[in-house]
Amino acid sequence: MNFVIIDDHPFILEGYANVIKQNYPQSTIVKLASCEAVFDYFSNNAEAKRTDMVLVDFNIPSFEEEQLKNGIDAANFIRQIIPYCKVILLTAHTEKIYILDIIKNAKPDGFVTKGELTPEYLLELIQIVLDQGKFYSDFIQKTFNESLNDKSLIDDYNRQILYLLSKGYKIVELDKIIPISYSAIQKRIAKMKQVMKAQDDKGLVKAAIENGYL
Repeated sequence: MNFVIIDDHPFILEGYANVIKQNYPQSTIVKLASCEAVFDYFSNNAEAKRTDMVLVDFNIPSFEEEQLKNGIDAANFIRQIIPYCKVILLTAHTEKIYILDIIKNAKPDGFVTKGELTPEYLLELIQIVLDQGKFYSDFIQKTFNESLNDKSLIDDYNRQILYLLSKGYKIVELDKIIPISYSAIQKRIAKMKQVMKAQDDKGLVKAAIENGYL
């Protein structure tokens, strides 16, 4: 088995590697710490194409030159080179907005939050993905299932709008960032206010936070 672990925290890299090595002693393990390192390794190393499984953290340093912003982009880049490679996404985020983005845009074979991980759980996760092809933790699956009940908040643009509003952007600024018209953005915000029973923009952000979307 050939593993690649991607995380910008050396302690975590070593911890995952030790757990894997103890249980897959014949395996090779490559440790990378950024999107740039991912690009360099998988672009320029023949050994990279033998990778069986990648464990990648969502929050890793970006490589803007190649438009690799995070673990989602890194995972998709790796899959372009090795379509059969199993990809497990790990994240410290528990907000629905991140969980949905990762599921929709990375479509990982395995997905858990770092807060759920123990050495035993990591091994179980790896084995299930190897044997059965897919595994999402109970928390991830529950979060996704809850979100299915609200179609307006699964929409990519709506999640971007919520995120930007939470960061202090004004509505009049959003059409310069999101590729839809100002009037379309207003309609989407009005719909989300209706769904979340919010009276104004601040109330919408507050409701999104209370419901775990931010």
